Amino acid sequence: MSATLNELADENRALKHVLQENARALADNARVLADKEQALEHVLQENARALAERDTLLSQRLQRIVELEHQIATLITELRGSARDQKLLEARLQDLLAKRRALAECVSQGQLSLGFELTPLLTPPCVNEAPDGETAADCIRPRHQRRNAPRELAYAALPREHVHHELPELERVCPVTQKELVFVGEKQSEVLEYSPARLIVIVHHRHVYGLRAEDQAERKAEPIVAPAPVQPLEDVRVGAGLLAWILVQKYANHLPLYRQQAIFGREGLALPRQTMCDWVMASAHQLEPIQRALKERILASGVVQLDDTPVKCQGRSGGELFEARLWTYLSPQVSGVVFDFTLDRTHEHVLDFLGDDIAGYLVGDGYAGYTTIVGKRPSVIQTGCWAHVLRKYRDALKDSPAQASSMMSLIAALFDVESAAIKSKLDPANVLALRAERSRPILDRIRLLAESLRGHGSEQEAFGKAQKYLFNQWPALARFLEDGRVPIHNNSCESAIRPVAVGRRNWLFTGSERGGRAAAIVYSLIESCRRVEVDPYVYLRDVLVRVATHPASRVDELTPDRWKLLFGPQSAA
Repeated sequence: MSATLNELADENRALKHVLQENARALADNARVLADKEQALEHVLQENARALAERDTLLSQRLQRIVELEHQIATLITELRGSARDQKLLEARLQDLLAKRRALAECVSQGQLSLGFELTPLLTPPCVNEAPDGETAADCIRPRHQRRNAPRELAYAALPREHVHHELPELERVCPVTQKELVFVGEKQSEVLEYSPARLIVIVHHRHVYGLRAEDQAERKAEPIVAPAPVQPLEDVRVGAGLLAWILVQKYANHLPLYRQQAIFGREGLALPRQTMCDWVMASAHQLEPIQRALKERILASGVVQLDDTPVKCQGRSGGELFEARLWTYLSPQVSGVVFDFTLDRTHEHVLDFLGDDIAGYLVGDGYAGYTTIVGKRPSVIQTGCWAHVLRKYRDALKDSPAQASSMMSLIAALFDVESAAIKSKLDPANVLALRAERSRPILDRIRLLAESLRGHGSEQEAFGKAQKYLFNQWPALARFLEDGRVPIHNNSCESAIRPVAVGRRNWLFTGSERGGRAAAIVYSLIESCRRVEVDPYVYLRDVLVRVATHPASRVDELTPDRWKLLFGPQSAA
């Protein structure tokens, strides 16, 4: 019996030892499993992160494909309009197609890297010459236009110089009868010729009158000198004609001063560039009151159109270039334009220009600063531009042709109403009545169609961007129904600012803030001359002298439109 108990005790101890060993083995296995689980969880997290990055890259590549397809469609449109640039555009088109195929292949294979860098696209001709998204379509010749059509030269108003060609006396004998020939008539032909401008020096002789010697003995008197002619710049030996020519060449013909210096040098005049720069600054200072008078008329009109374009400006003491802005202000009721130069695009500059007493409508694009301006000037009412809306839907034609074309058709109907009003020369009251009858129903249809298409396309696609712009700007876009003076687009402002976009490709940047302000003054008067069909050279040559003696209270008479009526005929003569 005791032997049996001892055997059972030994078995129990052995079993207990086995159980303890098994428990330790299980604990070790649990720790190993926990470590493996933790490692697996880390691997899963890394894989999830890699998949997320991969999805992001693939999404970016897909978006890039959409952009390239849109650019391809734009290039095809341009190819239809310009034969001159066809080779360049075809090369760009092939480049875009190759990039699109490479992107599509990468997306289909799920690659995380393309293996090459996307280079910036070449800029099509003329695209930088227009602000606010205007494209080369505005400056490319239509396909149907004949390239070799004969052109009529209109030069009836030019002066004539008559040159008579005589037959030598020895040849005035008839070869048949050997008798003397007499004059019986003449044949005329005209040749258009050019005589280069010439530099001259005008020597002013001011006659001096005094008493005779015998009369001087009785009473001494100072001699009397003939008055000197009025000069545009005090104590500067330069005439108004040369100043006007330099200004027109620089700001209308886009010839920088260094090029003018070379031209004058070929004509025998060594004119330092810094001297011309000083003359430009001084001339702008003389013309500033006229610009100010034009500004007051525009701000008082009740409707102000506004746009801006970037210009490069050099920092102080020849520092690095930075982006400044040139703003354009005009009104449908005033035949003139005013430019303003600022160092940046903050809305405070617009508020300073408008002043505290401004009231009426402010027509512009979707610049966010306009909302702030309206908030700080409760008397100002923001008005939108339907041309911007039309362009955005035009950009969406490739992605959403049916939806975009439907919207464009309705927007074009709004422009048809405005064209009818202009053609009929309606006053603002009748324009308002016409808009209430024809434009308001069109506007309601545009709103309904836009609502029905809400959600079509993502906000990253062109159609989604167009929809977002339309809904965000809707109150401002519908404002033209309130007043017949308010235009439905801001194209006039963009047209006025176009010469700046052309000119900056030549003069590249302004040398200082002072130079930018001088440019704004001269641009204001030259562009205003263009709008009223006045020769800017004739105008500037006259007012540079006239402004020095003209009464300050009547300086508004020197603005281009009123100068044309008061002084234009005699100045041209």
